[in-house]
Amino acid sequence: MWSDRYNYYNIQCDEHFSQKLDKSVVVKHLLETKLFKQTNHQSFTNTDKFPWVDITLVETYDGNFISSNEENQFVTLVVIVCSKGQNIDQQIYIDAFKQIANKLNWNLYLEEDDDGNENIEL
Repeated sequence: MWSDRYNYYNIQCDEHFSQKLDKSVVVKHLLETKLFKQTNHQSFTNTDKFPWVDITLVETYDGNFISSNEENQFVTLVVIVCSKGQNIDQQIYIDAFKQIANKLNWNLYLEEDDDGNENIEL
């Protein structure tokens, strides 16, 4: 999805969501960065020392999902929405998200760039 206000990133094993991780592992790595805080069983936001971000942990088989009150035990996709603008250095986001992806042995993808390219592995 392209937007002039937001960038959409995904952390996942591959384009087919072929690996499940225990949610507690993903939560642990997000919290260890001290850049994110948990807001509910599947959502995170930024701490004061990091730019705005919304992170959702989901178990999906095809990339589709909905937020739910029911807790999921496994994660196949980490969905990230963050600010995009002239005064925000996207590399700050990319570095943090790559760090998490590396700890999970997964990949970081940008959903769509400004030129219409989709699912760009970073």
